[in-house]
Amino acid sequence: MIDIYQIPGILKKRMIWLIILPLLFVTLALVYLTVRTPNYRAVVELLIEPQALQIVGNEIVSRQGGDSVQRLAIDSETYVILSNGVLNEVIDKLDLENDPAIGPKSGGLLSTLLGGGKEPSVEDRRAATISSLRERLQVMRIENSFVFNIFMQHPDRFRAAEIANEAARIYLDEQRTRRTESTLRASVELQAQADGLRKRVEDAEAKVEAFRAENGLIRTSERGLVVGQRLQELNSQLTQARVELEGARANADLLAGLTADAIEGGALPVRLQTSTLGSLRVQYARIAEREAQAATTLGANHPQLRELRSQLTNTREMIDDELSRVRRSANADLQRAEANVAALETQLQGVTSTSVDQSRAEIQLRQLESEADSLATVYRAFLSRAKELDEQSSIDTSNSRIISPAVAPLRSMGPSGLIVLLAAGVFGTIMAAGCAVGWEILNGKLGSERELVDITGVPLIASLTVPVARRGLRKRGDDGAAERQLAVTRIAFALRHAFENERPAHVLVLATGTGTDIAPLSRAIAESLYDMGEDVLLARPGNGAERLAAPSQGTEVAQAGGRSRLSARRRQAEAAAPAPAPAGPFTVERLDGRGSQSGVNAFDTTGDEFLIIDGGTALSNPHLPMLLDYSDAILLVTRVGDTARSDLDRTLALLKPWEERMIGNVALAA
Repeated sequence: MIDIYQIPGILKKRMIWLIILPLLFVTLALVYLTVRTPNYRAVVELLIEPQALQIVGNEIVSRQGGDSVQRLAIDSETYVILSNGVLNEVIDKLDLENDPAIGPKSGGLLSTLLGGGKEPSVEDRRAATISSLRERLQVMRIENSFVFNIFMQHPDRFRAAEIANEAARIYLDEQRTRRTESTLRASVELQAQADGLRKRVEDAEAKVEAFRAENGLIRTSERGLVVGQRLQELNSQLTQARVELEGARANADLLAGLTADAIEGGALPVRLQTSTLGSLRVQYARIAEREAQAATTLGANHPQLRELRSQLTNTREMIDDELSRVRRSANADLQRAEANVAALETQLQGVTSTSVDQSRAEIQLRQLESEADSLATVYRAFLSRAKELDEQSSIDTSNSRIISPAVAPLRSMGPSGLIVLLAAGVFGTIMAAGCAVGWEILNGKLGSERELVDITGVPLIASLTVPVARRGLRKRGDDGAAERQLAVTRIAFALRHAFENERPAHVLVLATGTGTDIAPLSRAIAESLYDMGEDVLLARPGNGAERLAAPSQGTEVAQAGGRSRLSARRRQAEAAAPAPAPAGPFTVERLDGRGSQSGVNAFDTTGDEFLIIDGGTALSNPHLPMLLDYSDAILLVTRVGDTARSDLDRTLALLKPWEERMIGNVALAA
């Protein structure tokens, strides 16, 4: 894994990539800008409305339909603009077959050599031109509107605007022509249908008149047939006669039981009163009043009273006579009414019989008239519609129009040259950085200090930016000397703290990867401990062939009180060895200047001494088991970024039995 804090170091190590790749991409961008052909895009705005002007009430195109139907109709116009009919006319109008950017291109020398040099036919040239024009012409509808943008791409900016405007104009002309042709076609069809219907209407009307003449179905203006009129009149007369008959019968019945006393009492209805009866009734009342007055003043046999009584008797007789006359008159009226009703009923029966026959014929007549009227209605509708369409063909009701004609664009399509160069540089830099980080991930090297700690399981004591050279920590003019000195001092303090109560201490400095020279680091650690006042010995590889013998019993006893349990166990194992163990080519140097030793007693330290052992590379040191056996602590040195993970895994596998002695890591930045 790569830690994010390692990325600056990785990029610094691969700085050559960060220079070469951006320069390469910028160069390629310059070449592209030099050889590329400018491409201009002109745009024309076109308004296409599905609803035309309502000039007349009945038009050829239905104006009914929901939003979904209108949306589909509008979206379909995109394909109409790009149809072969429109594009063919644009090509012919502007001679685009000879346009080097749109017209068909020859195959060149390679095509000729491969046998493809045959001259294309006229149809092939036209098809290639249409295909090229369709690729350069783009139609786009603006969302939620009836506005279309027609884009045209061409190396010539004036040519681009000309082609876009011509395509829009030809589309509008095509739309008007299509509407006119559809109107004329419908008009011709309707006129042909009307001519056929006219003959059928004439035949139907002739049949109606012939049938009416054969059956005597004579009509008088708007009142209908004569028989029907007569029947209606007789019905009205009969109804009136029956009403009069009932009235006469009621009068006769009333007068039959009427007496003079009833008349004197005013029981005669008003409709039966006559002037004679009225005057007699008044006269009778006046005489009766006088007779009553005379009866009160005169005697019963008084002549005047007898005369008044005689007048009353005469007046009553006159009332009876008048009542009889009125009764005879009412009976005569009743007889006349009965005779009138009977006569009208007889006439009605005769007319009804004649009407039934004519009604049957009239039913057939109405059927014939209905057929004739239907044909006449259809004929009139067809004829009227044909004339309307004929007149509409010359009327332009479309609202579609060009709202913004295309103009020659000032700038070509695509980004500017500066943006292309900047993008090339940025892309090259990003690609170089990505390749550098990817290479670090894929090459199997240890990626970060965190990964080192996770794999080894021991903490990181210090991190050095560069490998330390001999006495290099105090070299003047080195900007990182202070940081390296601080790191080495941190290592020395860590060792002093770890073995504060365990002296002497053997510390094995061991490199985990191949090709890592840790001699300068080992010496720097020893010198730092020495500067802190410690007695320090430095064991480094030498050229001697001495063998390292086991320590004497006195030495072991002297050391037992001041060593850890781990060190005592190691020395017990050494004391039990029956013969001396090979020491290998190591030389032990005392930093206090008292010389160096090698051989049997080289590793036998006493007192408060530190023995720093330069173990070199763990994978290539043949004396590693012996050194591990003599060491009290193991300090792992790893070059982060250069050490392979496989080498680290193999080193840890070798150190598995002594993993308790590993006290920390020292990371060397690659």
